[in-house]
Amino acid sequence: MNLDSLVDIVSNMVGILVILAVFMALITLLSPVNNSQSADPRTLRKIPEKIMVPWSHPTNKNHLFLALRENRVQVFDLREFYLELANKKIGLMRAPISIKQKDHTIRFFPVTNQIYCLEIKSAPNSGENWLKAQRPVSKWKQALREFPPEKFVLFFWVGTESFGLFRQIRKILWEQNYEVGWKPAHKSDPIEICNGFEGSTTFQPQ
Repeated sequence: MNLDSLVDIVSNMVGILVILAVFMALITLLSPVNNSQSADPRTLRKIPEKIMVPWSHPTNKNHLFLALRENRVQVFDLREFYLELANKKIGLMRAPISIKQKDHTIRFFPVTNQIYCLEIKSAPNSGENWLKAQRPVSKWKQALREFPPEKFVLFFWVGTESFGLFRQIRKILWEQNYEVGWKPAHKSDPIEICNGFEGSTTFQPQ
């Protein structure tokens, strides 16, 4: 039998397949397929999210104590309190001393000559809401001007309803190079600060 016809048939078929392959490749390049529809979900990798986990660490800076409850920020500037306390006489029985200030009352509990505790009880609706705190003349802005991040740590008592606002404030303070610490606090509970026992290590920034 003559094989010329068979060779022609095979050659034509291969040529047609080559032309079709080139044509399909051009279509693919000119019309890209949506990756979300064509990609195998098992081959997709989610980019890991980096989360900063605050960790307590010691510091040699001074502390500025604040409260953030009912989404109101309150600054406790203890300088006036210590000046007024210095003018009072502490008896031998070391009885508590109460000093009333504008929007809170501070009770001083001497334990020994070197160990003491403070109890701060705020008046209802004390402090500034976050909108008012943004004003240049607010107590919050004044505190940031008077207590720079190079010398002070800002330590908050945070109410359960104010954690969302606290995270926003902490992010802003981190961007300003402040070290920030916090503790949970109920809105009706007084704030207690002790400098003895373990008090010196419980107010560390995170």
